[in-house]
Amino acid sequence: RVYNLPNETHEQEFIPVKEGLYEVGYDGDGFHFDIEKGRHKVYLEAFEISNRLVTNQEYLEFIQAGGYQNFNLWHAEGWEFINENDIKAPMYWHEIEGEWFRYCMEGLVAVNPVEPVMHLSYYEAAAFAEWTDLRLPTEFEWEVASHSFTWGKLWEWTSSAFLPYPRFEKKAGAVGEYNGKFMVNQKVLRGASVSTPQGHSRPTYRNFFHPHMRWQFAGLRLVRS
Repeated sequence: RVYNLPNETHEQEFIPVKEGLYEVGYDGDGFHFDIEKGRHKVYLEAFEISNRLVTNQEYLEFIQAGGYQNFNLWHAEGWEFINENDIKAPMYWHEIEGEWFRYCMEGLVAVNPVEPVMHLSYYEAAAFAEWTDLRLPTEFEWEVASHSFTWGKLWEWTSSAFLPYPRFEKKAGAVGEYNGKFMVNQKVLRGASVSTPQGHSRPTYRNFFHPHMRWQFAGLRLVRS
C-alpha cells in the first residue's frame, strides 16, 4: 500500500480556545480502549492552536537554520539522542547533491514542500516548536480543540506524558499486561494517520511512544499561549 498524504496548502491560522473547565475522555458504548475511559474535567488556560500541520518546507527551514546543531533548542536527552545517532533530518530523508529526498514505499522521491513533515521523534518535534517560539499542545488541549480543525493525516505529538486517567484500573489478562505496564517514559500522540485502521480514529484515542521513536507516521501541530 502506498500512502499519499494530502498537502497542507491552506494558509496557517491559529484557532483560539477560551480558558475554562472542559471534559475529556471517552464517553459512550462504542469501540474504545481502557486508557480512554475515566472521563474527567480539566482546566485549561486560553490558547491558540494551528489549523494545519507543520510542512516539509517549514521543517526544511529549521534544518537550514542549523536547528540540529543548536543545543539551546533541545531537551538534554534529545540532544544526546541526535548526536549519538548522527541525526540531522527526519527519518528516511536523504540529502543528495544539495537536494532533499525521502525514502518511501514508492522508492526515493523528492521532498514535497507542502506535504506534512513526518517520521519525527518527540525530541525533534519539541525542538522545532522551540525554534518557532511556539510549543506542542498538551493532549487535553488537542482533544478539546480537535473539532475545530481537520486531523487524521498523521499522529500528532503532544507534550503530555502517558499517564492513567482517574479511576483507571489494569484489567486482567492481555489488556492489563499491555496498557498499564507502558505508563512510564512515553509521550502521548493524538489523532490518527493514513495507516490507522477504520474505527480507530477518535478524538479521545491516546497513542503513545517513547520520545526517540521515529518510524511511525507522526508529525506535529503548533500552539501558542
